[in-house]
Amino acid sequence: MSRRRKKHGNKKVIIIIVSVVAVLIGILVAGLLLTRDKSAETATVQLVSKICASGEAAGIGDVYSGTVESQKTVNVNANTSYKIAQTYVKVGDTVKSGDKLFTYDMTENAMNAKQIALDIEKLRNNAEALQEELYQLMEEREEASSSEKDTYSIQILQKQNEIKQNAYDIESKQLELSNLNEEAAAATVTAPIAGVIREVKDVNSSSSSNVYLTIMATGDYRIQGVINEQNIDDIKLADKVIIHSRTDDSVWYGRISEIDKDNPIFKNENSATASTDYAFYITLDSAKGLKLGEHVYVQKDLGLSNDGKIQLPNYYIMAADSDKPYVFADRDGKIEKVYIGLGKYNKQTNTYVVESGLELTDYIAYPDATVKVGMQTNREAA
Repeated sequence: MSRRRKKHGNKKVIIIIVSVVAVLIGILVAGLLLTRDKSAETATVQLVSKICASGEAAGIGDVYSGTVESQKTVNVNANTSYKIAQTYVKVGDTVKSGDKLFTYDMTENAMNAKQIALDIEKLRNNAEALQEELYQLMEEREEASSSEKDTYSIQILQKQNEIKQNAYDIESKQLELSNLNEEAAAATVTAPIAGVIREVKDVNSSSSSNVYLTIMATGDYRIQGVINEQNIDDIKLADKVIIHSRTDDSVWYGRISEIDKDNPIFKNENSATASTDYAFYITLDSAKGLKLGEHVYVQKDLGLSNDGKIQLPNYYIMAADSDKPYVFADRDGKIEKVYIGLGKYNKQTNTYVVESGLELTDYIAYPDATVKVGMQTNREAA
């Protein structure tokens, strides 16, 4: 009897174990299916401005590093004839136009000016004496005999030349004194523009340059880009570019205003990988939101037509040849079919001008076979 019960009990244990295993397998399978479905229902979307700026439309996508800098930098020279007595600013200080920068030690200037003033006084006294001597010679010549008149005439001519030289010396000394007075009046050098002090030279340093201070203008930024000699011919003056923030989706627009091929900023002289980097500069349509010294990415603006409209690669557009072309766009985290108005087709870049329905700040998906309306979206990092 006990053996029967024991056998019956074993069957119950086996049934329970099988049931538990079946439940676990069911949960595992359901989890895999849910995971697969969730993955299958997620579509990656890209920022339109990034698609347009990446060069995909033309088959190229060069990206250059850039830095926000002041549009204008002013060097303030120091007069090497004088020592600098006091400097009122340091690197990083903000100054307004007319603010004091530094002052010269004018002790030597004052001594020189005093000496020149004495010299002028002596020359003026000498001028009076010479004039009296000239009058005396002229009177004596009138009373002299005919044989002596020629000698007096020569002496008079010499005295007249002395008077002219003395007058010239007075003018030279007066000019010298005027220059010293002007320098004394300008003993304190002021800022010619509003900006930030970028550099202050050590007063004790020896340098062939007279530049003592450098001021970067504020509120007027440009971008300095860096390009290698191997692709420097890919950019040209007036080319439109898009500037991308390295931290978020912010974009700015501008044009290349300068390409400095004469002054390399980096030169790798390794024989195997010899190359040189050069700077190019971008004038911005607007610098709002940019910060001085900020690092950015720069790309040629291949995605915009001349009138500023989006130029989208054909392969992102569905039914482009119909009267209702559309794209798969991100709307509130889900894929939606968004109808767009198309303009001119560019065969060279395989792009359409988008007249309506899409903005640079929109996100769209590449329309492969897996993308369906209603799918959850996953935004690709900008």
